[in-house]
Amino acid sequence: MSEKVKCKKCGFENPSNLKFCGNCGARLSVTAITPKFEGLALLHITGSAYLIISLIFNALVQASVIFMIPYIASGLLGLYAGYEFYTSKAGKWLKIISALAIIIGLVSTSLLFLIGLEVRGVIGPAWVIFLINAWMLWKERVRL
Repeated sequence: MSEKVKCKKCGFENPSNLKFCGNCGARLSVTAITPKFEGLALLHITGSAYLIISLIFNALVQASVIFMIPYIASGLLGLYAGYEFYTSKAGKWLKIISALAIIIGLVSTSLLFLIGLEVRGVIGPAWVIFLINAWMLWKERVRL
């Protein structure tokens, strides 16, 4: 499915790669280009933001290197993958980096959630972000 740009002068639907209308010759203006993998990008950025905020404010994460290292690794990999997906880049290495960010984030947040069930306080189920992200990556595998 190719994207179309509607001419503001005559209303003709043009392919997005044209600069001038194929019907009337008026200059086409592209107001905004939606990134191809915007959903994946936003999920990666959301998961990374959660991990970074947890590193700063969560005492359980700060108390253990077992959590700090995976949180940092998944956060950085997720930010990189999110940026690359947002710029509509895709490829084998990006899929691997994305999968690593998801797996590390899912495992570390799941463990923290299970530990948090035994500790008094609020530990959110952030692992859900990574499950949804994994599902989106799997769903988009054909287009990547």
